Amino acid sequence: MSTVTIVVVGIWNALLLTALAAAIHWRTRMLQWITELDGLNRHLWETGGDDRWAAFLSEHPELIDP
Repeated sequence: MSTVTIVVVGIWNALLLTALAAAIHWRTRMLQWITELDGLNRHLWETGGDDRWAAFLSEHPELIDP
């Protein structure tokens, strides 16, 4: 193999290792970004929020518009 090929393969491997290290370091952020691509919020308050919100409003009727 020529020296150029070895250098190019070395640079390519360094880029791949850097991308892998970044993916491991920011894995929770990346997984959150990937799972929210469908536009649905999966936060606890929003997934079961209707029942809790209705219960909260029943305890505080002053917050309901007449």
